Amino acid sequence: MGLVVSGFAGVEAMLIRVDMDTKKRVTSKMWLKAKKIQELAIKMAPVDEGNLEKAIKVSPSTPGRARDEATGQFVRQEIEVYIDMTMPIPGRPGKTVGDYAYEMHEHLTPVGPLQLGPLSSAKASGATVGGGFLTRAMEQEAQGLIQELAMDLFGG
Repeated sequence: MGLVVSGFAGVEAMLIRVDMDTKKRVTSKMWLKAKKIQELAIKMAPVDEGNLEKAIKVSPSTPGRARDEATGQFVRQEIEVYIDMTMPIPGRPGKTVGDYAYEMHEHLTPVGPLQLGPLSSAKASGATVGGGFLTRAMEQEAQGLIQELAMDLFGG
């Protein structure tokens, strides 16, 4: 008398479906969080003509995305919140946001010695305007992210 086991194909299909659903839910949550980081970074960014604010963007990071060997599907999704350093400055031929973005991010108060200009000082965004805007936004929004993901995925 032998042992008969059945149903593995159904269980395997269910586990793959659960895995894909989980990845979609995590990716969706990460996109929402990335958009919040972008919004907060824009609020925190210094302003003169608004070029730096417009250059803060969100996009998928395709380099380095790995494919699952068995299914050929992407198994890792990276999402970037970044400053488009190549964005041209209207009315200033040959100049890009990158010409001043690093200086503003790394050397403007509250992270450096440079002081805010009049428009940045007057910016009523509800957030601390100035240097380190992208880093500060990420740090603020990333707090509790793992717990949020766990709550979304597993309830509780």
